Amino acid sequence: MKAEKCSECSLWRRLLVTLAVVLLIRCLYFVPVPGVNLSAVVQFYQQHINAQGGGLIDLMALLHIGKLRNISLSSLGIMPFINACIILQIVSFLIPGLNRKFFYEKDGRSKMMFATVIIALILSVFYGYQASLDLELLNKFPDFNLLKFTGVLFQITTVLSLCSIVLLFIMLTQVINRYGFGNGIGIIFSVEVIIRFIFAADQLVVFWARNLIGMKHLVVFSGVTIAFIYFARKITRSVNKIELYTDNNEHFHISIRPVWMGIWPLIITEIVFSYLEVSFDAASFFMVLITIIFFTLIYAKIIYQPRRFYELILAYKCKIKEARSKKIIDHLNTSITKTIILSAILFIAIYYLPVILPLLLKISFMSAGIFGAFGLIILVGLYHDIKRQLKFFRKIRSLPLKQWSLLDIASDETEAEVKKACLRSRSIMSEIKPSHFSWGLPVRTAASGYYLYVALEDKIKAARTLEQTQKEWRSKSL
Repeated sequence: MKAEKCSECSLWRRLLVTLAVVLLIRCLYFVPVPGVNLSAVVQFYQQHINAQGGGLIDLMALLHIGKLRNISLSSLGIMPFINACIILQIVSFLIPGLNRKFFYEKDGRSKMMFATVIIALILSVFYGYQASLDLELLNKFPDFNLLKFTGVLFQITTVLSLCSIVLLFIMLTQVINRYGFGNGIGIIFSVEVIIRFIFAADQLVVFWARNLIGMKHLVVFSGVTIAFIYFARKITRSVNKIELYTDNNEHFHISIRPVWMGIWPLIITEIVFSYLEVSFDAASFFMVLITIIFFTLIYAKIIYQPRRFYELILAYKCKIKEARSKKIIDHLNTSITKTIILSAILFIAIYYLPVILPLLLKISFMSAGIFGAFGLIILVGLYHDIKRQLKFFRKIRSLPLKQWSLLDIASDETEAEVKKACLRSRSIMSEIKPSHFSWGLPVRTAASGYYLYVALEDKIKAARTLEQTQKEWRSKSL
Protein backbone atom coordinates (compact mmCIF):
# COMPACT_ATOMS: atom_id res chain seq x y z
CA MET A 1 0.00 0.00 0.00
CA LYS A 2 1.29 3.46 -0.81
CA ALA A 3 3.10 5.26 1.98
CA GLU A 4 1.61 8.40 3.46
CA LYS A 5 3.68 11.46 4.23
CA CYS A 6 2.08 13.52 7.00
CA SER A 7 2.90 17.22 6.81
CA GLU A 8 1.18 20.59 7.21
CA CYS A 9 0.26 20.54 3.52
CA SER A 10 -1.30 17.11 3.80
CA LEU A 11 -3.43 18.35 6.72
CA TRP A 12 -4.82 21.15 4.57
CA ARG A 13 -5.30 18.70 1.73
CA ARG A 14 -7.27 16.39 4.00
CA LEU A 15 -9.45 19.28 5.10
CA LEU A 16 -10.13 20.31 1.49
CA VAL A 17 -10.96 16.72 0.49
CA THR A 18 -13.44 16.42 3.36
CA LEU A 19 -15.11 19.76 2.54
CA ALA A 20 -15.29 18.89 -1.17
CA VAL A 21 -17.01 15.56 -0.46
CA VAL A 22 -19.48 17.21 1.93
CA LEU A 23 -20.26 19.94 -0.62
CA LEU A 24 -20.84 17.38 -3.37
CA ILE A 25 -23.22 15.38 -1.19
CA ARG A 26 -25.22 18.45 -0.14
CA CYS A 27 -25.55 19.53 -3.79
CA LEU A 28 -27.00 16.11 -4.62
CA TYR A 29 -29.83 16.81 -2.17
CA PHE A 30 -31.13 19.43 -4.61
CA VAL A 31 -31.09 17.05 -7.60
CA PRO A 32 -34.49 15.34 -8.05
CA VAL A 33 -35.00 11.73 -9.01
CA PRO A 34 -35.77 11.23 -12.71
CA GLY A 35 -39.42 11.90 -13.48
CA VAL A 36 -40.01 14.66 -10.91
CA ASN A 37 -41.45 17.92 -12.22
CA LEU A 38 -39.46 20.71 -10.52
CA SER A 39 -41.85 23.40 -11.75
CA ALA A 40 -44.58 21.80 -9.62
CA VAL A 41 -42.35 22.04 -6.54
CA VAL A 42 -41.60 25.72 -7.25
CA GLN A 43 -45.30 26.42 -7.72
CA PHE A 44 -46.14 24.63 -4.46
CA TYR A 45 -43.52 26.75 -2.65
CA GLN A 46 -44.91 30.00 -4.02
CA GLN A 47 -48.51 29.13 -3.17
CA HIS A 48 -48.17 27.49 0.24
CA ILE A 49 -44.92 28.75 1.78
CA ASN A 50 -43.81 32.00 0.24
CA ALA A 51 -47.36 33.37 0.18
CA GLN A 52 -47.66 32.83 3.94
CA GLY A 53 -44.42 34.60 4.79
CA GLY A 54 -42.13 31.58 4.65
CA GLY A 55 -38.63 31.82 3.31
CA LEU A 56 -35.84 29.72 1.88
CA ILE A 57 -35.25 27.89 5.17
CA ASP A 58 -38.88 26.72 5.16
CA LEU A 59 -38.45 25.35 1.65
CA MET A 60 -35.22 23.61 2.64
CA ALA A 61 -36.95 22.09 5.68
CA LEU A 62 -39.69 20.76 3.42
CA LEU A 63 -37.11 19.24 1.07
CA HIS A 64 -34.84 17.84 3.80
CA ILE A 65 -37.16 16.57 6.53
CA GLY A 66 -40.66 16.87 5.07
CA LYS A 67 -42.59 14.72 2.64
CA LEU A 68 -40.91 16.36 -0.35
CA ARG A 69 -37.56 14.95 0.86
CA ASN A 70 -38.27 11.88 -1.26
CA ILE A 71 -37.90 13.86 -4.48
CA SER A 72 -34.13 14.14 -3.87
CA LEU A 73 -31.58 11.72 -5.27
CA SER A 74 -30.01 11.73 -1.81
CA SER A 75 -33.24 11.07 0.09
CA LEU A 76 -31.95 7.75 1.47
CA GLY A 77 -28.72 9.32 2.64
CA ILE A 78 -26.23 6.97 4.28
CA MET A 79 -28.81 5.24 6.49
CA PRO A 80 -29.06 2.02 4.40
CA PHE A 81 -25.36 1.43 4.96
CA ILE A 82 -25.60 2.20 8.70
CA ASN A 83 -28.57 -0.14 9.07
CA ALA A 84 -26.68 -2.80 7.15
CA CYS A 85 -23.82 -2.49 9.66
CA ILE A 86 -26.27 -3.05 12.52
CA ILE A 87 -27.87 -6.08 10.84
CA LEU A 88 -24.55 -7.70 9.97
CA GLN A 89 -23.21 -7.13 13.48
CA ILE A 90 -26.21 -8.84 15.07
CA VAL A 91 -26.21 -11.70 12.55
CA SER A 92 -22.48 -12.33 13.02
CA PHE A 93 -23.06 -12.51 16.78
CA LEU A 94 -25.83 -15.07 16.32
CA ILE A 95 -23.86 -17.13 13.78
CA PRO A 96 -20.36 -17.94 15.16
CA GLY A 97 -19.14 -19.00 11.71
CA LEU A 98 -19.70 -15.51 10.32
CA ASN A 99 -18.09 -13.96 13.38
CA ARG A 100 -14.90 -15.97 12.74
CA LYS A 101 -14.99 -15.19 9.01
CA PHE A 102 -15.27 -11.43 9.53
CA PHE A 103 -13.09 -10.85 12.59
CA TYR A 104 -10.52 -13.64 12.69
CA GLU A 105 -9.60 -14.48 9.11
CA LYS A 106 -6.92 -12.52 7.31
CA ASP A 107 -9.21 -10.97 4.68
CA GLY A 108 -12.18 -10.76 7.05
CA ARG A 109 -12.62 -7.00 6.78
CA SER A 110 -12.95 -7.08 2.98
CA LYS A 111 -15.54 -9.86 3.27
CA MET A 112 -17.42 -7.87 5.90
CA MET A 113 -17.38 -4.77 3.70
CA PHE A 114 -18.70 -6.72 0.71
CA ALA A 115 -21.51 -8.28 2.77
CA THR A 116 -22.42 -4.90 4.27
CA VAL A 117 -22.68 -3.28 0.84
CA ILE A 118 -24.90 -6.11 -0.43
CA ILE A 119 -27.25 -5.75 2.56
CA ALA A 120 -27.24 -1.96 2.11
CA LEU A 121 -28.30 -2.36 -1.52
CA ILE A 122 -31.12 -4.75 -0.55
CA LEU A 123 -32.34 -2.22 2.03
CA SER A 124 -32.00 0.57 -0.55
CA VAL A 125 -34.25 -1.31 -2.95
CA PHE A 126 -36.91 -1.59 -0.26
CA TYR A 127 -36.56 2.05 0.87
CA GLY A 128 -36.46 3.28 -2.73
CA TYR A 129 -39.65 1.42 -3.59
CA GLN A 130 -41.38 2.95 -0.56
CA ALA A 131 -40.17 6.40 -1.64
CA SER A 132 -41.59 5.90 -5.13
CA LEU A 133 -44.97 4.98 -3.65
CA ASP A 134 -44.93 8.08 -1.43
CA LEU A 135 -44.18 10.29 -4.43
CA GLU A 136 -46.99 8.71 -6.44
CA LEU A 137 -49.32 9.37 -3.51
CA LEU A 138 -48.26 13.04 -3.42
CA ASN A 139 -48.86 13.21 -7.15
CA LYS A 140 -52.56 12.52 -6.53
CA PHE A 141 -53.06 15.78 -4.66
CA PRO A 142 -55.30 18.21 -6.60
CA ASP A 143 -53.40 20.58 -8.90
CA PHE A 144 -50.05 19.11 -7.86
CA ASN A 145 -48.55 17.52 -10.97
CA LEU A 146 -45.39 16.34 -9.26
CA LEU A 147 -44.47 13.47 -11.58
CA LYS A 148 -43.94 13.38 -15.32
CA PHE A 149 -44.72 9.66 -15.47
CA THR A 150 -45.93 7.05 -12.98
CA GLY A 151 -46.37 3.31 -12.61
CA VAL A 152 -43.80 0.53 -12.79
CA LEU A 153 -41.41 2.58 -14.94
CA PHE A 154 -41.25 5.35 -12.34
CA GLN A 155 -40.80 2.85 -9.51
CA ILE A 156 -37.93 1.06 -11.25
CA THR A 157 -36.28 4.36 -12.19
CA THR A 158 -36.52 5.65 -8.62
CA VAL A 159 -35.13 2.46 -7.10
CA LEU A 160 -32.17 2.35 -9.50
CA SER A 161 -31.40 6.03 -9.02
CA LEU A 162 -31.49 5.91 -5.23
CA CYS A 163 -29.44 2.71 -5.07
CA SER A 164 -26.78 4.29 -7.29
CA ILE A 165 -26.51 7.30 -4.99
CA VAL A 166 -26.23 5.06 -1.92
CA LEU A 167 -23.29 3.30 -3.60
CA LEU A 168 -21.76 6.69 -4.39
CA PHE A 169 -22.15 7.73 -0.75
CA ILE A 170 -20.40 4.56 0.41
CA MET A 171 -17.48 5.22 -1.94
CA LEU A 172 -17.26 8.84 -0.77
CA THR A 173 -17.06 7.70 2.85
CA GLN A 174 -13.99 5.66 1.91
CA VAL A 175 -12.48 8.73 0.25
CA ILE A 176 -12.87 10.65 3.53
CA ASN A 177 -11.48 7.75 5.56
CA ARG A 178 -8.38 7.51 3.41
CA TYR A 179 -7.73 11.11 2.34
CA GLY A 180 -9.79 13.32 4.68
CA PHE A 181 -10.55 13.94 8.34
CA GLY A 182 -12.73 11.86 10.62
CA ASN A 183 -14.86 8.85 9.87
CA GLY A 184 -16.60 9.15 6.48
CA ILE A 185 -19.92 7.83 7.77
CA GLY A 186 -19.73 10.16 10.75
CA ILE A 187 -18.93 13.24 8.66
CA ILE A 188 -21.78 12.66 6.19
CA PHE A 189 -24.27 11.82 8.91
CA SER A 190 -23.23 14.78 11.10
CA VAL A 191 -23.73 17.27 8.28
CA GLU A 192 -27.33 16.02 8.12
CA VAL A 193 -27.62 16.69 11.85
CA ILE A 194 -26.21 20.22 11.41
CA ILE A 195 -28.84 20.94 8.75
CA ARG A 196 -31.53 19.90 11.23
CA PHE A 197 -29.97 22.24 13.81
CA ILE A 198 -30.41 25.13 11.39
CA PHE A 199 -34.11 24.33 11.10
CA ALA A 200 -34.40 23.99 14.89
CA ALA A 201 -32.76 27.40 15.44
CA ASP A 202 -35.07 28.94 12.84
CA GLN A 203 -38.07 27.58 14.73
CA LEU A 204 -36.80 29.17 17.96
CA VAL A 205 -36.43 32.55 16.24
CA VAL A 206 -39.91 32.28 14.72
CA PHE A 207 -41.51 31.37 18.06
CA TRP A 208 -39.72 34.26 19.78
CA ALA A 209 -40.64 36.76 17.03
CA ARG A 210 -44.30 35.76 17.35
CA ASN A 211 -44.16 36.13 21.17
CA LEU A 212 -44.94 32.44 21.64
CA ILE A 213 -41.90 32.16 23.93
CA GLY A 214 -40.13 34.76 26.04
CA MET A 215 -36.51 35.61 26.73
CA LYS A 216 -36.50 33.49 29.88
CA HIS A 217 -37.48 30.45 27.79
CA LEU A 218 -34.54 31.07 25.46
CA VAL A 219 -32.17 31.48 28.43
CA VAL A 220 -33.35 28.23 30.03
CA PHE A 221 -33.13 26.41 26.70
CA SER A 222 -29.58 27.69 26.18
CA GLY A 223 -28.62 26.61 29.70
CA VAL A 224 -29.98 23.11 29.16
CA THR A 225 -28.12 22.90 25.85
CA ILE A 226 -24.79 23.92 27.43
CA ALA A 227 -25.29 21.51 30.34
CA PHE A 228 -26.15 18.67 27.95
CA ILE A 229 -23.06 19.30 25.80
CA TYR A 230 -20.85 19.41 28.91
CA PHE A 231 -22.29 16.16 30.28
CA ALA A 232 -22.14 14.38 26.91
CA ARG A 233 -18.56 15.51 26.33
CA LYS A 234 -17.51 14.41 29.82
CA ILE A 235 -18.95 10.93 29.28
CA THR A 236 -17.47 10.68 25.79
CA ARG A 237 -14.01 11.49 27.13
CA SER A 238 -14.27 9.12 30.10
CA VAL A 239 -12.21 5.96 29.79
CA ASN A 240 -11.83 2.86 31.93
CA LYS A 241 -8.24 1.77 31.35
CA ILE A 242 -6.78 -1.68 31.91
CA GLU A 243 -2.98 -1.59 32.13
CA LEU A 244 -1.14 -4.37 30.28
CA TYR A 245 2.43 -5.20 29.32
CA THR A 246 4.09 -7.43 26.72
CA ASP A 247 6.71 -10.12 27.22
CA ASN A 248 9.36 -7.48 26.44
CA ASN A 249 7.97 -5.20 29.16
CA GLU A 250 6.27 -2.83 26.69
CA HIS A 251 3.55 -1.14 28.76
CA PHE A 252 0.21 -0.03 27.28
CA HIS A 253 -3.48 -0.01 28.10
CA ILE A 254 -6.77 -0.97 26.53
CA SER A 255 -9.71 1.41 26.84
CA ILE A 256 -13.33 0.63 27.57
CA ARG A 257 -15.36 3.67 26.52
CA PRO A 258 -19.07 4.51 26.89
CA VAL A 259 -19.02 5.44 23.19
CA TRP A 260 -18.85 1.74 22.43
CA MET A 261 -22.52 1.41 23.32
CA GLY A 262 -23.56 3.70 20.50
CA ILE A 263 -27.08 5.16 20.48
CA TRP A 264 -28.85 2.13 19.06
CA PRO A 265 -30.21 0.77 22.38
CA LEU A 266 -31.98 4.12 22.73
CA ILE A 267 -33.32 4.01 19.18
CA ILE A 268 -34.67 0.48 19.74
CA THR A 269 -36.35 1.69 22.93
CA GLU A 270 -37.95 4.61 21.09
CA ILE A 271 -39.27 2.25 18.42
CA VAL A 272 -40.78 -0.01 21.09
CA PHE A 273 -42.51 2.81 22.95
CA SER A 274 -43.69 4.52 19.76
CA TYR A 275 -46.34 1.77 19.56
CA LEU A 276 -47.40 2.31 23.19
CA GLU A 277 -49.20 5.17 24.89
CA VAL A 278 -46.84 6.22 27.69
CA SER A 279 -47.98 8.78 30.26
CA PHE A 280 -45.61 10.90 32.34
CA ASP A 281 -45.69 9.20 35.72
CA ALA A 282 -43.31 7.27 37.96
CA ALA A 283 -44.37 3.90 36.56
CA SER A 284 -43.70 4.87 32.94
CA PHE A 285 -40.39 6.48 33.88
CA PHE A 286 -39.09 3.29 35.47
CA MET A 287 -40.49 1.24 32.59
CA VAL A 288 -38.51 3.30 30.09
CA LEU A 289 -35.44 3.18 32.33
CA ILE A 290 -35.56 -0.61 32.65
CA THR A 291 -36.14 -0.99 28.89
CA ILE A 292 -33.16 1.20 28.04
CA ILE A 293 -30.89 -0.69 30.45
CA PHE A 294 -32.16 -4.01 29.08
CA PHE A 295 -31.43 -3.15 25.45
CA THR A 296 -28.10 -1.61 26.46
CA LEU A 297 -27.14 -4.90 28.12
CA ILE A 298 -28.27 -6.93 25.11
CA TYR A 299 -26.45 -4.65 22.69
CA ALA A 300 -23.32 -4.69 24.85
CA LYS A 301 -23.41 -8.48 24.76
CA ILE A 302 -23.43 -8.33 20.97
CA ILE A 303 -20.69 -5.77 20.38
CA TYR A 304 -18.60 -6.40 23.47
CA GLN A 305 -17.35 -9.95 23.90
CA PRO A 306 -14.95 -10.29 26.87
CA ARG A 307 -13.75 -13.67 25.67
CA ARG A 308 -12.67 -12.19 22.34
CA PHE A 309 -10.62 -9.49 24.07
CA TYR A 310 -9.22 -12.06 26.47
CA GLU A 311 -8.04 -14.26 23.57
CA LEU A 312 -6.74 -11.20 21.71
CA ILE A 313 -4.59 -10.21 24.67
CA LEU A 314 -3.19 -13.71 25.09
CA ALA A 315 -2.65 -14.17 21.34
CA TYR A 316 -0.22 -11.23 21.26
CA LYS A 317 1.56 -12.40 24.43
CA CYS A 318 0.29 -9.67 26.74
CA LYS A 319 -0.23 -9.80 30.50
CA ILE A 320 -2.19 -7.73 32.98
CA LYS A 321 -0.19 -5.26 35.04
CA GLU A 322 -2.18 -5.55 38.25
CA ALA A 323 -2.41 -8.39 40.76
CA ARG A 324 -2.48 -11.86 39.23
CA SER A 325 -5.33 -12.82 41.57
CA LYS A 326 -7.76 -10.82 39.47
CA LYS A 327 -8.18 -12.23 35.99
CA ILE A 328 -8.18 -10.13 32.84
CA ILE A 329 -11.74 -11.12 32.09
CA ASP A 330 -12.81 -9.81 35.53
CA HIS A 331 -11.32 -6.40 34.72
CA LEU A 332 -13.12 -6.41 31.38
CA ASN A 333 -16.46 -7.24 33.00
CA THR A 334 -16.03 -4.54 35.67
CA SER A 335 -15.19 -1.92 33.05
CA ILE A 336 -18.12 -2.77 30.84
CA THR A 337 -20.49 -2.51 33.82
CA LYS A 338 -19.38 1.09 34.39
CA THR A 339 -19.74 1.76 30.69
CA ILE A 340 -23.33 0.47 30.61
CA ILE A 341 -24.33 2.58 33.64
CA LEU A 342 -22.94 5.79 32.10
CA SER A 343 -24.58 5.04 28.76
CA ALA A 344 -27.97 4.35 30.38
CA ILE A 345 -27.86 7.68 32.28
CA LEU A 346 -27.22 9.60 29.10
CA PHE A 347 -29.88 7.64 27.20
CA ILE A 348 -32.50 8.65 29.77
CA ALA A 349 -31.69 12.33 29.18
CA ILE A 350 -31.78 11.88 25.39
CA TYR A 351 -35.11 10.05 25.59
CA TYR A 352 -36.97 12.54 27.82
CA LEU A 353 -35.57 15.98 26.96
CA PRO A 354 -37.20 16.22 23.48
CA VAL A 355 -40.56 15.44 25.10
CA ILE A 356 -40.33 17.45 28.33
CA LEU A 357 -38.83 20.71 26.98
CA PRO A 358 -41.73 21.54 24.59
CA LEU A 359 -44.15 21.09 27.51
CA LEU A 360 -42.14 23.21 29.96
CA LEU A 361 -40.71 25.89 27.66
CA LYS A 362 -43.42 25.97 24.95
CA ILE A 363 -40.82 25.52 22.21
CA SER A 364 -41.42 23.48 19.07
CA PHE A 365 -40.74 19.76 18.98
CA MET A 366 -38.33 20.41 16.10
CA SER A 367 -36.21 22.68 18.30
CA ALA A 368 -36.24 20.19 21.20
CA GLY A 369 -35.29 17.44 18.76
CA ILE A 370 -31.63 18.53 18.91
CA PHE A 371 -31.40 16.53 22.15
CA GLY A 372 -32.66 13.36 20.49
CA ALA A 373 -30.73 10.32 19.38
CA PHE A 374 -29.74 12.01 16.10
CA GLY A 375 -28.87 15.35 17.65
CA LEU A 376 -26.21 16.95 19.81
CA ILE A 377 -24.72 13.68 20.98
CA ILE A 378 -23.67 12.89 17.39
CA LEU A 379 -21.80 16.19 17.05
CA VAL A 380 -20.12 15.81 20.43
CA GLY A 381 -18.83 12.41 19.37
CA LEU A 382 -17.69 13.70 15.99
CA TYR A 383 -15.79 16.58 17.63
CA HIS A 384 -14.10 14.12 19.98
CA ASP A 385 -13.05 11.81 17.12
CA ILE A 386 -11.69 14.58 14.89
CA LYS A 387 -9.76 15.99 17.85
CA ARG A 388 -8.16 12.58 18.40
CA GLN A 389 -7.23 12.37 14.71
CA LEU A 390 -5.63 15.82 14.80
CA LYS A 391 -3.63 14.69 17.81
CA PHE A 392 -2.43 11.71 15.76
CA PHE A 393 -1.30 13.91 12.85
CA ARG A 394 0.50 16.34 15.19
CA LYS A 395 2.30 13.44 16.83
CA ILE A 396 3.32 12.06 13.44
CA ARG A 397 4.72 15.44 12.40
CA SER A 398 6.75 15.70 15.61
CA LEU A 399 8.55 12.42 14.96
CA PRO A 400 11.77 12.34 12.91
CA LEU A 401 10.33 9.63 10.67
CA LYS A 402 8.28 11.17 7.83
CA GLN A 403 7.15 8.22 5.73
CA TRP A 404 4.44 5.94 7.07
CA SER A 405 2.53 3.10 5.47
CA LEU A 406 -0.89 1.73 6.38
CA LEU A 407 -0.37 -1.79 7.71
CA ASP A 408 -3.76 -2.84 9.01
CA ILE A 409 -7.28 -1.62 9.86
CA ALA A 410 -8.26 -2.97 13.27
CA SER A 411 -11.90 -3.58 14.11
CA ASP A 412 -11.75 -1.58 17.33
CA GLU A 413 -9.45 0.34 19.64
CA THR A 414 -8.43 -2.65 21.74
CA GLU A 415 -7.28 -4.69 18.75
CA ALA A 416 -5.28 -1.74 17.44
CA GLU A 417 -3.60 -1.07 20.82
CA VAL A 418 -2.68 -4.74 21.31
CA LYS A 419 -1.17 -5.00 17.82
CA LYS A 420 0.70 -1.74 18.32
CA ALA A 421 2.17 -3.01 21.60
CA CYS A 422 3.16 -6.28 19.94
CA LEU A 423 5.06 -4.43 17.20
CA ARG A 424 6.72 -1.96 19.56
CA SER A 425 7.91 -4.82 21.77
CA ARG A 426 9.85 -5.98 18.71
CA SER A 427 11.30 -2.51 18.05
CA ILE A 428 8.88 -1.72 15.20
CA MET A 429 7.60 1.85 15.40
CA SER A 430 3.84 2.05 14.93
CA GLU A 431 1.04 4.57 15.50
CA ILE A 432 -2.77 4.41 15.49
CA LYS A 433 -5.10 6.77 13.66
CA PRO A 434 -8.54 6.59 15.33
CA SER A 435 -11.45 6.58 12.94
CA HIS A 436 -14.41 5.36 14.96
CA PHE A 437 -17.53 7.54 14.89
CA SER A 438 -18.43 7.98 18.57
CA TRP A 439 -22.03 7.43 19.67
CA GLY A 440 -23.39 7.16 16.14
CA LEU A 441 -22.26 3.72 15.06
CA PRO A 442 -21.60 0.33 16.61
CA VAL A 443 -18.05 -0.93 16.86
CA ARG A 444 -16.55 -3.78 14.86
CA THR A 445 -18.36 -3.05 11.61
CA ALA A 446 -17.32 -1.98 8.13
CA ALA A 447 -18.09 1.61 9.18
CA SER A 448 -15.56 1.78 12.00
CA GLY A 449 -11.87 1.06 12.22
CA TYR A 450 -8.55 2.06 13.73
CA TYR A 451 -5.77 2.53 11.19
CA LEU A 452 -2.42 1.02 12.21
CA TYR A 453 0.57 2.75 10.57
CA VAL A 454 4.21 1.61 10.59
CA ALA A 455 7.42 2.97 9.18
CA LEU A 456 7.65 2.29 5.46
CA GLU A 457 10.89 0.34 5.75
CA ASP A 458 9.42 -1.86 8.52
CA LYS A 459 6.14 -2.73 6.80
CA ILE A 460 7.14 -6.21 5.58
CA LYS A 461 8.71 -7.07 8.93
CA ALA A 462 5.64 -5.80 10.79
CA ALA A 463 3.22 -7.79 8.64
CA ARG A 464 5.25 -10.96 9.15
CA THR A 465 5.42 -10.36 12.91
CA LEU A 466 1.64 -10.06 13.28
CA GLU A 467 1.03 -13.03 10.99
CA GLN A 468 3.55 -15.23 12.83
CA THR A 469 2.10 -14.29 16.22
CA GLN A 470 -1.39 -15.19 15.06
CA LYS A 471 -0.16 -18.47 13.56
CA GLU A 472 1.47 -19.46 16.85
CA TRP A 473 -1.70 -18.64 18.78
CA ARG A 474 -3.92 -20.62 16.40
CA SER A 475 -1.64 -23.66 16.75
CA LYS A 476 -1.89 -23.39 20.56
CA SER A 477 -5.66 -23.08 20.37
CA LEU A 478 -5.89 -26.20 18.24
